Amino acid sequence: MAFRADATAASCSKALTAFVEDGKALLDLAKKESSEGSLQEFIRQKIRIEQQQSLLGLIEAGAVLYRSLCVQRKKDAEDPWRKSTHRATLQGALQDFRELEVQWDAFLQHLDDELQLAAQTLDDTEQIKCISPDTSLIDARTGEKVTLEKYFGRGQKILLVLIRQFSCLLCRLHLKELEKHQRSLDSHSIQVLVISFGCQEGASHWLKETGCQYDMLLDSDRKMYTAFGLGASLKKVLSFSNMLLYAEYVVDNMEFPRGLPSIQDDMFQLGGDFVVDEHGRVLFSYCCQSPIDRPSVEEILSGQ
Repeated sequence: MAFRADATAASCSKALTAFVEDGKALLDLAKKESSEGSLQEFIRQKIRIEQQQSLLGLIEAGAVLYRSLCVQRKKDAEDPWRKSTHRATLQGALQDFRELEVQWDAFLQHLDDELQLAAQTLDDTEQIKCISPDTSLIDARTGEKVTLEKYFGRGQKILLVLIRQFSCLLCRLHLKELEKHQRSLDSHSIQVLVISFGCQEGASHWLKETGCQYDMLLDSDRKMYTAFGLGASLKKVLSFSNMLLYAEYVVDNMEFPRGLPSIQDDMFQLGGDFVVDEHGRVLFSYCCQSPIDRPSVEEILSGQ
């Protein structure tokens, strides 16, 4: 048993050390590139899922870590760490792992501060309590201008699902979950309406890829995002803990969608779910704190 425990500690230490080395290299490169020009240009050009050496490369590094430890979830990886923390071979590796987390999140907070992104998020008292039926949007399928009046006054509630970027995997999974529970939504007289800040070209591609049957409206100037207090944040999207959670999807063989190269998107915009009645009064409000953070169907139905 002692030999097996030593071997487990040694293998964990080796896997963690490799992960930390990869993470530090990605972080050092990001710090260097972000200091060479404008931060806006760095974010647009250097933080892309297609670039393995960008900050998003930590997702694949996390997947490699899990595979090395023969686990699929972060919580499963932490179990042998806890059991072997008294072993010297693992103590140093865990300390380096924790230090990387602190440095990683501090860098993202620095970027948020420099770009003043945190200031764009409203607190609960500032969020809109009633949305106007005259709110003008674009029908994603037809390109025609529409107002929310089209959906009000029908004796139904409207679940407004404000998505993030078109390539957000978690938004797609959330909508699949809503579709799965369509009968429950119907029984509560709730109609789902998808809102995106993106362009029609991107929306058409998204609708084709996802097969989503819900109506979709475009809010290009993000007036609804602003009204509901949804800001943008690099830290809330790319935090160390989130990256390790994203890695779980990679281990599950789920591919992160790729955005269209011809359109400009914003991967740091946060989303949310909001139920309004037929007059536009907000009955349920959920501002997502990260891409992973979405309310369950049960929360939506019980929260009105």
